[in-house]
Amino acid sequence: MRLIPLIFLFIISGQAFSWSNHTLVSKQLLQSMPEVSSAELVEVEALESFLLANEEKLVVFLQSQEEWMRENLWYYASRPPELAFVATGNVNDIRKRFARAIRVNPNSKWPIYLQLLPGDKRAGLALISPDAVSIFKNKAYLYDVQLVQLSEGQMVSPVDVATSANDEPDHGLDIGLFTDSNTDYGLEYGFGKQPFGNPNLDYGTQAPFHMGFYHESSLVYALGGFLEKTYPEYRIQLYKQLAEFAFENGHDYWGWRFMGWGLHYLGDFSNPYHVTPLPGNSTVDTLWVGMQDLAGYSQAKKDTIQLASNRHTAIEDFQSLVMNQAYIEKNNQHPTIQALNTPENVREFEDDHIVTIISELAYLKAQDIHELLARAMPNNVVNDATVEYKDLGVQDNLVDIVTELSGEESVDLLIGAIADLLNDFSHSGASYVRAILKAH
Repeated sequence: MRLIPLIFLFIISGQAFSWSNHTLVSKQLLQSMPEVSSAELVEVEALESFLLANEEKLVVFLQSQEEWMRENLWYYASRPPELAFVATGNVNDIRKRFARAIRVNPNSKWPIYLQLLPGDKRAGLALISPDAVSIFKNKAYLYDVQLVQLSEGQMVSPVDVATSANDEPDHGLDIGLFTDSNTDYGLEYGFGKQPFGNPNLDYGTQAPFHMGFYHESSLVYALGGFLEKTYPEYRIQLYKQLAEFAFENGHDYWGWRFMGWGLHYLGDFSNPYHVTPLPGNSTVDTLWVGMQDLAGYSQAKKDTIQLASNRHTAIEDFQSLVMNQAYIEKNNQHPTIQALNTPENVREFEDDHIVTIISELAYLKAQDIHELLARAMPNNVVNDATVEYKDLGVQDNLVDIVTELSGEESVDLLIGAIADLLNDFSHSGASYVRAILKAH
């Protein structure tokens, strides 16, 4: 039966990004953790230098890591044996050998750089182009971001390293990894065909690595088994273990950078639109829409897709606007920034928490977020299925528009809901960071 796939396969297609600019949601968390903010400066190191210095150890480590993944992950597509990391001493292809072994896009830039927050100024650091950071054709999302060049041997703070790295998975690490991605490496990586998302979109192939659906009903899984083929848990564990390896072997720069990569996917999990395909729709609702579509009445499906897509994009645009402004104004008392301070009581990280706690927090709040958006946002933004949100051209003025049409109370409610989701990330993120440092 194809009731679930008929609607889910489309709805997830355009939702591969979570919070806009992940540095906004990681900086305050990291600098509020004494073990991070007071850590010694680290020496900048190019990826090739790190890999060559640890080449023999990585052979053993990455193989043991692969075996751990196979034994412990909820869903895992085993790495083909021919992709195992081998030590050759060849600097010219060491990036590619490493990329294949951890199954990321081998064309990733991996520059040594910092991604600064709004309002941050660093004297003496040259700006670099988004082309040096992102593999995407359309890099508009980075045009207003300050990217600055670093040099090997330079000393930088762990907060800066991990914060910058936190946005890096959205620069192309997870692009083109499936057999239908029209890439040579996608044919080799063992992930099969893309389970959901639109492979024709510039960023669409990263969706199964940034969205995890672990809490749907058994009926949903029975009718849409492809929803189980999600890989953020794999990435979270991959980068956690790589961070621990780097720290253990005295390469702290890469320890903090890998940590930042892993935190990215935890940030994705704080957004309800990344842990459930259709926030606000029950299983019965979805089945009913699917039945209408099968009967030849496709409008209900189109409307559902449009509304979910509009709401997903609108909440991320709203979050980006209010947090950018807060950082520019250095308003550390803003609710979204306060929400990211390290909690007093941080749970001890356990491997199963990725599924049983971290992803579930946003899942349980999905219905409330759906209803709040429907009430607080202007009707044409989130409630009109005849409107494509992106065509409205309101993304730069969304907060002002909500204020004018719905009032300050609605703005405050939206900020409060976003802050609540970010507070969940502060718990999960602090737990993850401390687990890595404890192993070190």
